[in-house]
Amino acid sequence: MKIAFVAGFYDPVKEALDNPYSEHQANGSLVWIRQNELHKEADLTLLSSRFIDGVNRADTVRVVLHVPRGRQWVVDSVQGILERGKDLNSALEFDIVPLENDGDRDGVLKCIADFGLAVPAHVESDTVRTKIPSGKVLCVSLDGKTSILDALQRAEFAPETITQCFDEERIEGGRNSGLLQMLASRSLRYRYLIYAFDGLRHLSPAIKHKFVKCWNEANAAKVVAQFKKWILED
Repeated sequence: MKIAFVAGFYDPVKEALDNPYSEHQANGSLVWIRQNELHKEADLTLLSSRFIDGVNRADTVRVVLHVPRGRQWVVDSVQGILERGKDLNSALEFDIVPLENDGDRDGVLKCIADFGLAVPAHVESDTVRTKIPSGKVLCVSLDGKTSILDALQRAEFAPETITQCFDEERIEGGRNSGLLQMLASRSLRYRYLIYAFDGLRHLSPAIKHKFVKCWNEANAAKVVAQFKKWILED
């Protein structure tokens, strides 16, 4: 999978990307990284975090990077981030395209077009229904962490599929005491559970056994990847 990062540009550049690349932004193959301050360099902490989140899904990465005049160190820092990603994915290939003007909409659009992002292929509800013939999947995650429904969208589940096949409950921090009992009661309505446990209680075997099938990983991206793999298996 190709993933493009557009990092450090002025807001009108994002507006130029939103229409032709809205689905790519939804599925995570085009990632917008804001500026630290107006007309300054990209938020490199955010870039590093989003890059690491997606590195195992990518085979090729392009970073279209605003480099303010006299700040070559920004390129060196991004190069270091990408090199560290190869420790997690040795097959990864990447390049950096530096642009000096943070309002260069045409330049950014050309760099993305030349990169050749794939046309998103959605997972439709019929595909989900081959494995889960009826009812909805309950999705549970900590409020403030990535939503499982957002992760499903990034994983190329069609919007109507998400609406028809999934419900999500967000758990407030510090409200864990009755969580397992809540899940037990939800099992009377929902037969399948997608659970991102970061910040929440771990599922007990007794709770897992109340569901026909349970997907249980630390964060939304990982647990959705596990679920999608099962859905698409023959």
